[in-house]
Amino acid sequence: MASRFDGQLRWLHKVRLYPTCAQERALVAMLRVTRELYNALLQQRRDAWTTRRVSLPSREQYTQITELRDAEARFAAVYRECEDAILHRLDLSFAAFFRRLKRGESPGYPRFKPPSRWNQLEFPHGDRALKFDDLQRRVSVPSVGSIRLRKGRTVPEFGRAFLVTKNGRWYAVFEGHRLPSPLLASGSSVGVDRGIRVLAALSDGTTIENLRPGSRRKAVVERHQRALEAVTVKDAIGRPLNAKDAARIAAVRRLARAKECEANARRDWLHKVSRHIVQRFDRIALESLRLRSMTRSAKGTPEEPGVGVRAKAGLNRALLDAGFGMLSTLIREKAGNAARTVIEVDARYSSQTCAACGHVCKESREGVICLRSLWP
Repeated sequence: MASRFDGQLRWLHKVRLYPTCAQERALVAMLRVTRELYNALLQQRRDAWTTRRVSLPSREQYTQITELRDAEARFAAVYRECEDAILHRLDLSFAAFFRRLKRGESPGYPRFKPPSRWNQLEFPHGDRALKFDDLQRRVSVPSVGSIRLRKGRTVPEFGRAFLVTKNGRWYAVFEGHRLPSPLLASGSSVGVDRGIRVLAALSDGTTIENLRPGSRRKAVVERHQRALEAVTVKDAIGRPLNAKDAARIAAVRRLARAKECEANARRDWLHKVSRHIVQRFDRIALESLRLRSMTRSAKGTPEEPGVGVRAKAGLNRALLDAGFGMLSTLIREKAGNAARTVIEVDARYSSQTCAACGHVCKESREGVICLRSLWP
């Protein structure tokens, strides 16, 4: 993944980690300590304002973190820059709060973090903290040890880094910057019309298959949903009473991994499609779609109920399953790296207008060719 940053491209490289049981316990302990530190710093700022009407400066809390590390061994066991990143994260939360407040909005005050919403460790200078071996098969993490990782593409030079846990699995995410690497000019332009029947219809007549990962994996997801429902005990208003039950936790994780597999399949297909489009064309025109409005519910209000609610809900699911927004984002990112041009055009009649003569006809998109056969 990449995005613009000061004339360069910011990229993120994600790698699967395979920690041992002891290493995973150490990582979980670091998560617990950093979360407690965040909540304590937030509580300190709240108390300072409610009791004395003063804003606690971050430099004072920075000094207090040093004193806390000297007093308690479990805070001293965590890499110092991870704790400094917690203070910086809190500063960003308050800066966003006051910025929205100044604009006249109704912002939410920074909240305390429960364990379910705290799943990453940040290393601001990751290139100094995380060290690879010669073959990049293991990465050394301070206070944890050498962790085996999945070997894939070589991780280039990076700056900031994160260790993230998701659905019981651990990942390392490396962030860096690089200059664009332009591709050779092809001398051709294309318009991309996104749809449900086909994912994208190109102006040269090529149509790209919609993979529909959500529909293909619907039976698996529904099976895990039924299994979760079977082990859940609810109260009168539907809240689970056995949220900490081991059987229910396992069922929740199986469902989450099934949804993650679906999302991975969608992302993989969209990466391949966007790469194919960017490599072929110099200028790419995309429809200017308002996806939030397109996927809005048709329920209406109790006074004015909507019409065709079930049909609109099915259409919304199909739109989200196709991944229109992700496709547009990936095309822009890859085009930025390849020095290609991406422009937005009015979406009206774009799927019915002939690219050769400009004639508007609803039969213009008949005929579907699977693009998979065109790839080697």
